[in-house]
Amino acid sequence: MKQKYKEQESVKKEITEQENTKKSKTEQRVEKYLEKADCRIFFSDIDGTLLDSRSQVPPETRQKILELERQGIPFVLVSARMPSGVLSIQNALGNRSPIVCYSGGLILDEEGNQMYSCQMDLEQAAQLKDIVKEVYPDICCNTYGMDLWVVDDDKNPWVVGEETITKGKAAVGDIREMFAAEGKIHKFLFMGDPKDIAGALQMLHERYPELTIQRSKDNYLEVMNGAVKKSVGVHVLCRHYGVSEEQAAAFGDGENDVDMLRAVKYGFAMANAPESVRQQAKFVTLSNDEQGILYAMQQIL
Repeated sequence: MKQKYKEQESVKKEITEQENTKKSKTEQRVEKYLEKADCRIFFSDIDGTLLDSRSQVPPETRQKILELERQGIPFVLVSARMPSGVLSIQNALGNRSPIVCYSGGLILDEEGNQMYSCQMDLEQAAQLKDIVKEVYPDICCNTYGMDLWVVDDDKNPWVVGEETITKGKAAVGDIREMFAAEGKIHKFLFMGDPKDIAGALQMLHERYPELTIQRSKDNYLEVMNGAVKKSVGVHVLCRHYGVSEEQAAAFGDGENDVDMLRAVKYGFAMANAPESVRQQAKFVTLSNDEQGILYAMQQIL
């Protein structure tokens, strides 16, 4: 009996050590390379990064962000969302800073004034949409320009789900008519089965190499002007605040965050990010459900 008990205790100890090692790997990657930093601005993706799996900003993280703002250190939301979708999170957060929408395609200042905009030509966009619809009829197409979101069918489950997530409301119409006055759009969001999305990604890369075409999730594909990148928002706002990218930190969990993470000195991938994103980031913090942003801030400030 004693021998069996010792064996059980040995196994338990080994499992505990393995769990502790696994849990601390991310922490080690942060602490091993970081020293206290003169960080003067923070940039953060929203979904899967700032928000936890319940789509909430953890109270302790919110408190830290507001504390930094009182010290004159802005916390900038950088998202693929449209302006109203970003502002809904900023209002819940309670801070005031510029926002970066459409993955860098549109930047608004603290008062909502446009600082930067980069769009696709409407005719090219309409042709691209027609091609996707013909080859992949089951893919749901969402078209965005400024704060307008246009779909073919607002009863489509993909659209309903996106409305729930972003708290926005899609309009139904023909994009050639709905965006005629502007003559341009900011972004396409194609949603569908991951296999269809993978096929559309390859097809559009081949046909439109000049555009920015990225997966933000396995079933989400975003298409924008080729000059659009989240790192553009970083560069524009660093200049706006008179700070260097060497004094900036950023957080993200998606492929479309990688250029932003690499544009700053302190680029953190979340532990819940895909392996490919974590490998390209300079640092890895805890997951969005473990307040990874707060943890990283505590290490560098």
